[in-house]
Amino acid sequence: MLYLMVFFIFMAVVFALIGLIKSFSTRNLYVERLHAVMGSVEANKRGEKLTMKATLASLLKSVSQLFASNSSTGRLQSRLVEAGIPLKGEEYISISLGVMLFVPLLTYGISTNARLAILALIPSLLLPEFYIKIKKNRRLQSFDQQLADALVIMANAIRAGFGFQQAMETVVKEMPPPISTEFGWCLQEMKLGFNQEEALLNMSARVNSEELDMIISGIIIQKQIGGNLAQILDNIGDTMRDRARIKKQVRTLTAQGKLSGIIVGSLPVALLASMLVISPQHVYFFFQDSRGMLMLGTAVLMEIIGALIISKIVKIEF
Repeated sequence: MLYLMVFFIFMAVVFALIGLIKSFSTRNLYVERLHAVMGSVEANKRGEKLTMKATLASLLKSVSQLFASNSSTGRLQSRLVEAGIPLKGEEYISISLGVMLFVPLLTYGISTNARLAILALIPSLLLPEFYIKIKKNRRLQSFDQQLADALVIMANAIRAGFGFQQAMETVVKEMPPPISTEFGWCLQEMKLGFNQEEALLNMSARVNSEELDMIISGIIIQKQIGGNLAQILDNIGDTMRDRARIKKQVRTLTAQGKLSGIIVGSLPVALLASMLVISPQHVYFFFQDSRGMLMLGTAVLMEIIGALIISKIVKIEF
């Protein structure tokens, strides 16, 4: 256990030293002076002192450069865009590693219990991925809720004589993020030379929404065979409102089952963590005996199976 804690401390110190060395290197000073000469830095910022926030940002940027060339950074960057997290892939990796190092060390410093610190490493490993999923689901839910109103705005704009792109610009001006952000990116792609179909399909790939896919399919079909686009958007909006109403009813009916699954699944983990703090001698035999390790492994396996079964029961496909 001692060797593991020493390893965590060593890694934290190494990353901190690398970041500090790069933060206070003369290269950053030369780059800032070059930008100032080119006119990209305001003159009143030259004499400002480095604040704590700027120091942390510089440290994060310096550490992130270690992971910038990683192949998984590009895929992570796409997921961050979908979740609406304003970070680069390498920056998120650096923050995740910092959480993985900080949480076990903080747990050990508070409880002086090495086994509890190792147990705290598990949620620190899952927390970054869990955070991305939560942000992505919330952003997608907010986007879907705004779509019906956006369709009404677009349909009214088209009836008033506006074109399709002008109707999208009306949505960008009148509605809040995230739908205004996504429509703005789509319009920007059209201005950069993408045709309308390509820009809409790129937006569909970014958002990954079933409702948006239905809208884009209707727009593409209307463009190919003709028809009243305003009426099509109205019909799709009515269908989406009916689907949203049914989803809310299903969510209400399955809320009790989801809450029961969360409580039942978290009770054994919370009990084990509490016993490690309150009375560790009563649970040490689980880690010291092969039969105890087998029991813990079986318990974890049954927890996973139970969570999958409950998730399958309360999940209803539309």
